[in-house]
Amino acid sequence: MPNVTDFDRREFLTVAATAAGGLLLGTRAARAAGAGPGAVVGLTAFVEIAPDGAITIASKNMEIGQGVKTALPMLVAEELDADWKRVRVVEAPFDEARFGSQGVGGSTSVWESWLPLRRAGAAARQMLVAAAAARWGVDPSSLRTEAGVVIHPPSGRRAAYGALAAAAARLPVPQDVPLKPPEQFRLIGRRIAPADVGDLVTGKARYGLDARVPGMRYACIARAPFGARPADVRDEAALDLPGVERVIPVQGSGEPVGVRPGVAVVADSTWAAIRGCRALGVTWQEDESAGTAGLGARLAAALERGGKVLRNDGDVDAAFAVAAGTVEAVYELPFLAHVPLEPPNCLADVRADRCEVWVPTQDPADVRDMVARTTGLPPERVTVHPTRSGGGFGRRLMVDYAGEAALLSQRAGAPVQVVWTREDDLSHDFYRPAGRHRLRAALDGSGRVTGWLQHLANPSRYAYAGATRVGPEASELYPDDFPAGCVPNLRYEYTNVDTPIPRGAWRSTLHSANAFAVESFVDEVAAAAARDPLQAARSLFEPSRAPGGSDSPAARFAETYVGYLAWDLVHAIEKVPGWGEQATAPLGRFFGGATIVVF
Repeated sequence: MPNVTDFDRREFLTVAATAAGGLLLGTRAARAAGAGPGAVVGLTAFVEIAPDGAITIASKNMEIGQGVKTALPMLVAEELDADWKRVRVVEAPFDEARFGSQGVGGSTSVWESWLPLRRAGAAARQMLVAAAAARWGVDPSSLRTEAGVVIHPPSGRRAAYGALAAAAARLPVPQDVPLKPPEQFRLIGRRIAPADVGDLVTGKARYGLDARVPGMRYACIARAPFGARPADVRDEAALDLPGVERVIPVQGSGEPVGVRPGVAVVADSTWAAIRGCRALGVTWQEDESAGTAGLGARLAAALERGGKVLRNDGDVDAAFAVAAGTVEAVYELPFLAHVPLEPPNCLADVRADRCEVWVPTQDPADVRDMVARTTGLPPERVTVHPTRSGGGFGRRLMVDYAGEAALLSQRAGAPVQVVWTREDDLSHDFYRPAGRHRLRAALDGSGRVTGWLQHLANPSRYAYAGATRVGPEASELYPDDFPAGCVPNLRYEYTNVDTPIPRGAWRSTLHSANAFAVESFVDEVAAAAARDPLQAARSLFEPSRAPGGSDSPAARFAETYVGYLAWDLVHAIEKVPGWGEQATAPLGRFFGGATIVVF
């Protein structure tokens, strides 16, 4: 996905007048492949100012509980000097031609939109000021704005944005508009209630599970164990239940992240579909290699062999050969499910020549493409209606459940909403990979770390998804992960141990697993050296130890990391009376009495 902050400012702002005489301002997103310099694919965001002064700002990215429905419009409203109480926020429909990429993942929505949306708001504000200056015959520099009003302090004249919108819409779009310095922010950095907090607390907010269309049916699926498929289906007991209408075998698409094999029950209610699934008698043709049995032994065996070297600083073997002491530990991590509060669900209405989909998702473009592949319809004939999601955490980057709904709607000849139970969610997720870390540290006579060796063995997410542009390690262990750059002799190794168990992005992806192993090992190193854990971490971060000296990028990273996460915490704890005694306390005695909260 292109980074919108890289686009030339002069290629980016567009403006139009609304039919009612207001102002509509948008931002260009990207160029079509091979198109000329002026070709525009669409708009990433827009702000509409109505003649009555009401301001509507669309939030283009999917809301999954991370707050972008409030944060993105705030960027526009800040530079616009809008009255937030008069701002109406709407979730933009899925429309790449107007908004560009609308997916969410990796915590990128705000930083990618930070400059583009602020520039959009600043340009609209400057156009409104220019319209007021022309009306009053004054220098624009003599005007200021505040809470949706242009003010001329020398004369006391005031004009609301709504009264100026039509005239502003006829002006050329200004370029290179200066943005506010942070000290002038009135919204950014302030406590702002969520844009739809009233609907959230009163239960009016609509989620994917709330989607309804006339004539719809409900479906649940008895999903095959990983790597298996139905061998025999006994559906008589299910079809005898009230409300159950059909039993449909699902063969699966064969894609790693696509529709998986199972048996679906279509009914006139969710409860009837769930009961029907439980009444099915299914014999599975199973793949014995698909379970977790034996995976632990294969991970352990992989750690005994050398892995692919991802980074090799200094001379690790020499550091261990002359070490005064060494520490070694192995950390084992399980598969983890996402468990969003709202389980996967999707409502699809497939017709002969088109399809509509209502779905909570992090990637509406993938939903469109998945439904198109499943139904055989052209992508442009698939309309996606993204809904608010009850949590995402990376699970809704996978859109298998949209493919299920489309398949069953096409087979049933009616709109079908597929609903996963919590049991389905836990047992058929795309999990954070299980894995094992082996870490070794070489210590000098004073207990400082002089060598670091880390080997991770796990089933790669990228390998499961079939990503071939990069190696399987790219989704599991970064070469610049801590403490790279802080230890002079350091080697990272990785081994992929494959399994049919599905894997996917999970919250902070690899960091949630790796940080646990690394930070825990730092504490073990400190304990082995009879040092306070905070002091041990402090010595590990010393900028002078970084390759290239104290002015190197690694040293600057160390200073920044410590500045944000360690130094203030260390200084605060060191002021607690008695701190440090726990390092030499007799076995069985522990130090407490301070609570440090870090945001």
